Amino acid sequence: MKMKTLIDKTAIVIGGETGIGRATAIAFASAGAKVTVAGIFDDKGEETIRAIRAAGGFANFVHLDVRDSGCVKDLVQRGSAINGAHDILVYCAGAFDNMVGCSETSEELWDQVMDINLKGCFLANKAALETIPRGWGRIINIGSVASFNSSADGFPYTVSKHAMIGLTKHIARRYGGSGVTANCVCPGIIETDIVANTKRIIGEQVPPINKETFTAGGWEKWVPVGRQGRVDEVADLILYLASGNTGYITGHAHVIDGRWLTA
Repeated sequence: MKMKTLIDKTAIVIGGETGIGRATAIAFASAGAKVTVAGIFDDKGEETIRAIRAAGGFANFVHLDVRDSGCVKDLVQRGSAINGAHDILVYCAGAFDNMVGCSETSEELWDQVMDINLKGCFLANKAALETIPRGWGRIINIGSVASFNSSADGFPYTVSKHAMIGLTKHIARRYGGSGVTANCVCPGIIETDIVANTKRIIGEQVPPINKETFTAGGWEKWVPVGRQGRVDEVADLILYLASGNTGYITGHAHVIDGRWLTA
């Protein structure tokens, strides 16, 4: 059981239906927060809400397409009407690109990945800044090790995740004096469904993976600790950054990758 570090706090977790987002929503609720889970997969979202409520937590689900600015604004308004003004935003929505290079990237794929990974992040952060009370607030965007290099991912995904750090740093600098912190969490190889989720959102729009495919049991080649990371490990870091003890931590990209980048 989590310590009750988020009592009387309210949170929006975008992309909270699956993977890291789901683990984060569950962790927040366990820590005492009222949580709005938002995303495009209604079935998975309702599963997450049931899991939270079964454990005694408070949560609601809102269908959201992060590519639609009207939907994003409506999310914040509906969530605030249910839970009160939100203190915490986690942006965890994301789409993959099957490791395509620049010359293989169509304009359509570029737009699809950028709209979800970057434009959606911008829209969500903007909406949050318009509603988060000044004096205390937390914005946490989920980047990737691809925010630092291009060794593991394709062109549009890598560009979008690099840009997310710039977006986060700007918010931290501009709004730091108001008590709102902004940080980026950058996971390495984590057990998630991002590839399958991408296919559900944008379909089979990309060519086959053009690099050596990661295989079960081969993680030690890529990650010094010799395994994939777990979603709950990432959620614990996000929970810490969302707590009341981190007001002096802002504008940073926090890597959680089993020492992959520094290997």
